[in-house]
Amino acid sequence: MINKRRIYSLNGLPPETVAVAFAKSSRSPEPFDEIAEELSEEKSSKFHEKWVVGYGHSSVAEHAVLSLAMENVSILATKIIEDNRLASYTEKSTRYQVFDKTKYYKPKKLMDSDLGKLYEETSDFLFDSYEEMIEKILPFLKKKYPQEDQPDSLYAIQMKNKALDNIRYVLPVSTLTNLGMTVNARALEHAAVKLLSSPLEEMQGIGEEIKEAAIKVTPTLIKYVKPNPYLKCAAEKISKHESITPKENPGKNQVELVEFDKDAEEKVIAGILYRCSSAPYNEIKDAVKKMTGIEKEKVIDDALSGMEKFDWPIRELEHTFYTFDILMDYGAFRDIQRHRMVTQTNQAVTVLHGYSVPEEVVEAGLKDTYEECMKKAEKAFDTLKKEFPDEAAYIVPMAYRKRTLFKCNLRELYHFIKLRSGKMGHISYRRIAQQMYELVKEKHTMLAKYITVDRSE
Repeated sequence: MINKRRIYSLNGLPPETVAVAFAKSSRSPEPFDEIAEELSEEKSSKFHEKWVVGYGHSSVAEHAVLSLAMENVSILATKIIEDNRLASYTEKSTRYQVFDKTKYYKPKKLMDSDLGKLYEETSDFLFDSYEEMIEKILPFLKKKYPQEDQPDSLYAIQMKNKALDNIRYVLPVSTLTNLGMTVNARALEHAAVKLLSSPLEEMQGIGEEIKEAAIKVTPTLIKYVKPNPYLKCAAEKISKHESITPKENPGKNQVELVEFDKDAEEKVIAGILYRCSSAPYNEIKDAVKKMTGIEKEKVIDDALSGMEKFDWPIRELEHTFYTFDILMDYGAFRDIQRHRMVTQTNQAVTVLHGYSVPEEVVEAGLKDTYEECMKKAEKAFDTLKKEFPDEAAYIVPMAYRKRTLFKCNLRELYHFIKLRSGKMGHISYRRIAQQMYELVKEKHTMLAKYITVDRSE
């Protein structure tokens, strides 16, 4: 039948061949599968050499998708890898799996120095304490959460997970973990370049191994990856600027709304009305300014009141932005950083802002042991940083706080608060999401009206 709609998958073909099949469709009237049948890996490679490499048509590379498995990379490295927005990641969880002292990264130049022994002894102490504290907190948790109608095996898993959830804060960010990454070749090239341009040896090595693994799948699209002089130079120049010392340490996790659109409600309403109008934006916004509060709220209600559990709000909420300065422990950061649609600027891992202490660690009588771990790590960090300012970060436990500047549009904020305030989440990032909601509600009650937030503890 002429012009019959066809929707089908090109799975099973090499990623470079898929990319060429889609690219050639812009100039060929043939169906995708017929184009693909005529392509060999050699022809695909020649096409990419000419158009992607030669003429810079990089968007073609977005159709070549790879799934990379990365094993035994540090937690610190995963956060640098995951700082690439256009990819999907799944990481081994510290909340459900036990780690031991055979599983941490040892920076070569640090280990070859006189400070290698200090790094190793401190790391081993943290892991030994981690294992001991897991065993010690279990009886307390079983008493606090008595078994009801759960099967023995399920109850044991629940208690183990609660124990790990509390004690994971002792793990240093050198802890080795596994990461799965699905990404297109264009984004992967950018990610590999960033890694190769890092001052850290581990990141450079991961960048090289990503390149080697990707070349086996997309030999043309990734082969010219190399360190970027601009990225290296810019990082070095910026690091030389005088560091501004904070006036005081808040002593706890903290969320501040530092910037927002004063006219956020009018921007969103104008965006909503723009869709169904033929007038220019400025005229619509002028009309919105003259509307009463009741009229404005009616527009918001009509646009958002019908949302159900799995619905996303309309895109017009993207017309206004909020910027938060978040001081949080590294454990919370690991989850919050996953919201890659957000614009994030991260400060370095440090011990400057103190650390979080899980409430159940205190209740279980393990506070002294926990704080001894933090003191040893902090002392080691201060010593290591003098000679190895970049590598010193590896010794910092996940309990320590760091700052992140977090800028997002209102639509993403709807998603973030709903997901991260939920009961299944960790209390540290639940409280961050709850604070975000309160701060937005205080400024723009009308826009916060339909945000789903779980305020329970």
